[in-house]
Amino acid sequence: MAKKKIGIYTSLDSTFNNKVEDLYLIVDRESIVFSVKNINRNEFVAFEHFENSADNIGWHQLIAYLQNNSKLIQHVFANIHFVWNSPRCIITKKIPKEDTLLYQQELDLVHGNSNEEELYLKPFDDDKILVFSVPDALSTLLSRSFPTGKWHHYMEYVLAQDAQDAALLFLFENNCCLRLVNEGKNQLVNHFSLEGDDQNCFTILNACSNILSNTNEAHLKVWGIHHLQNSFVNAIVPYFKSFELVLDQIGDVQTSLNKNYPNHMYATYFIF
Repeated sequence: MAKKKIGIYTSLDSTFNNKVEDLYLIVDRESIVFSVKNINRNEFVAFEHFENSADNIGWHQLIAYLQNNSKLIQHVFANIHFVWNSPRCIITKKIPKEDTLLYQQELDLVHGNSNEEELYLKPFDDDKILVFSVPDALSTLLSRSFPTGKWHHYMEYVLAQDAQDAALLFLFENNCCLRLVNEGKNQLVNHFSLEGDDQNCFTILNACSNILSNTNEAHLKVWGIHHLQNSFVNAIVPYFKSFELVLDQIGDVQTSLNKNYPNHMYATYFIF
């Protein structure tokens, strides 16, 4: 059965005549998270986390549950951003004459064929493009509740973080996103499943040692540490020049979260 894990609310100011809040609806295979940001104050003002039970497959029950249990679903928003958090994406070179079929073929070559999904293309830099696809069933379900929602990929916001020589690690419950930057240039952006501590250490350090010229000269920056599940982070810190746990303290919502969920384990949902 689906359930609501967290609900934190402060003052919501949007009206039909004065829409001052944006909704970021972060979706993966197991959960849906609402992060509401006041765009005038640059401050998050509400947060909800819904998740599926282990035996529930698909989004129908989860979305039906949040329709009855979310305090935010009927709120007025200036913009609604659907943020798909899935490893099914690639970064590739932009084709001079855009050909959607070629991008689709490249995505399928890397991740395998997946029918009944819609392809999305998000250009960044001068010559690169982010390619991802969203299941039609998920898009249809969310569009019924949020007809004006526009699709993005979590990777877009990962790529927007400033970095020079660094490993940027974004932690979630069952997976992580790793971005490696060398001399200001992106060298790797990828999702990895989280497993045991030893395997997690090997995965991260192996990727870093193969991509970065010298990890001892690189900065490690981490979002979303869970003090029980992510103890492997402490083991990899000595391999880097410096370490930063991103706090993202820009509002009462994060302050309230950190009282009950220490180490800023929900920071990955406030990078927008």
